[in-house]
Amino acid sequence: MLCEICRKNDATMHFKQVFEGAVREVHVCGECAAEKGFDTHLPESLADFLFGGAQQPAEKIPEDRACRICGMRFSDFKKASLLGCPNCYETHAAELVPVIRGMQRGMEEHKGKFPASARVTAEVERLQKALKEAVAAQNFEEAARLRDQIRAARETPDAEQQPAGRC
Repeated sequence: MLCEICRKNDATMHFKQVFEGAVREVHVCGECAAEKGFDTHLPESLADFLFGGAQQPAEKIPEDRACRICGMRFSDFKKASLLGCPNCYETHAAELVPVIRGMQRGMEEHKGKFPASARVTAEVERLQKALKEAVAAQNFEEAARLRDQIRAARETPDAEQQPAGRC
């Protein structure tokens, strides 16, 4: 495929532009791309892209501490994208937090699920405690109401999932 600008050289760079739902592709050679100001430098690896690689100024490079349990250094993590042991999270916390925040794009709240049975169990325990307090205070009408709530909670199907709160 020829360069769409000079129509002489082979196109070695391919750009896609999406604007208001329309996709436009441009195929250019390296010379024309440089003349037009396209960034022709790409990171050598995904790790360099994520962690800054050699582009990071020397004064910002943190001390490459080794985990006291497994000996893994943060530089090893950058190469393998895996930590060696649970203690690595503590050893390399200062370096990991910005990386994880970047991957999560600011979402610091867990939005997962937990079993409905756990929610029901916690609710039943709370109601049973209130029931004991009502009986001890001889508030039998309240105790009867709480007893009925406990029965209703225990009859709730456990199959449904409920969203979790903050971690």
